[in-house]
Amino acid sequence: MLSQWVLLAALVLAGVYLLKAKRSASQQALRRLFILGAIFAGAGAVLNPDLTNVVASWLGIGRGADLLLYSFVIFALFYVVHQYRRQLWQEKVTTDLARALTLTRAALEDSQRKD
Repeated sequence: MLSQWVLLAALVLAGVYLLKAKRSASQQALRRLFILGAIFAGAGAVLNPDLTNVVASWLGIGRGADLLLYSFVIFALFYVVHQYRRQLWQEKVTTDLARALTLTRAALEDSQRKD
């Protein structure tokens, strides 16, 4: 079914995003466009609920509610992966700052002992 391929592709994309090392301006722009697209898609689903059933049947999913659930799971997965990467980055920055502070204190103490 098409829905299985779409879900599989989303999972692969989440894995690639997890393995990608750096965040660039183009990635931030792409993320913002993706968020805007999700907002417009959500607004379209709210204003025209039958549209979710049409899209679900086109993807091979039984109901529009199931499509929304699958979409939520995929978006939640991307969010969790994003937060995990952000946490790793913050831990690295904190470690680098702690090392720099320790080396600066040690150098200051050495210079005060020599004086």
